[in-house]
Amino acid sequence: MLKILEGIGLSPREALVYSALLETGQSTTGPIVKRTGIPASKIYAVLERLVKKGLASVIVKKGAKHFSATNPERLVDYLEEKKREVEAHEEEVRKMLPYLREKGKAGGEHDAEVAYGFEGLKSLVYKMLSSANKGDEWLFFSFAVDEPERLMKIYNFYRQFDGPRREKGLKIKGILPSKLRRAAGARRPVQTCYVDFPVLTNTTVCGDYVLFTPWEDEEVSYLIHSRHLSKSFREQFYSIFNRYYEGKKRGERNGK
Repeated sequence: MLKILEGIGLSPREALVYSALLETGQSTTGPIVKRTGIPASKIYAVLERLVKKGLASVIVKKGAKHFSATNPERLVDYLEEKKREVEAHEEEVRKMLPYLREKGKAGGEHDAEVAYGFEGLKSLVYKMLSSANKGDEWLFFSFAVDEPERLMKIYNFYRQFDGPRREKGLKIKGILPSKLRRAAGARRPVQTCYVDFPVLTNTTVCGDYVLFTPWEDEEVSYLIHSRHLSKSFREQFYSIFNRYYEGKKRGERNGK
């Protein structure tokens, strides 16, 4: 059942908690933590996301919050809402295309693709890889969420993907929020720059491609082929990277 729940758009933790709520009925967070193994410090955020999606409800009894799963038929309504969201995203991309064509006239031909779910993301990533040439740069503004654990499969995938990129002869550089240092881990072939201020997130540039992956709310990815946009994002990347990565290297040389 968990795989099915994840397949319709729930995160692994959301699927676990929803399943636990169905089994326990109305419950405070303690039994849910015990049944799922999710840390108590994280459980409220997962429950609140389920409530927001209409898959759980909450009431307060004697000052304590009690959560319960909504009627399972609500899953059908949730899927219908997802379908409408997909249609809306497709419409948004179609509306973007004239703007992108106009904006990128000087940059040659371009197009856009939309993909859903983890497998869809991987297909777009490998399309970018297949179009790259030896010596090209793979520049990324990292995934950034309040709960990095939600997207560990993404971080693990990109760690494994370092191999194919290295075999292709790509130069990998990234900008990440400092809070993701532990989740991202050490990656020797990757030049990383950690910053303590807001920057772009979920954006990758390679060649004439730009990949947007706004997965905080929905597992949807956009791949745009545009020389103009890739040039613009590349300049934005280096306006930060050149300053802070070089500063880090100087600090290391000075023993800081």
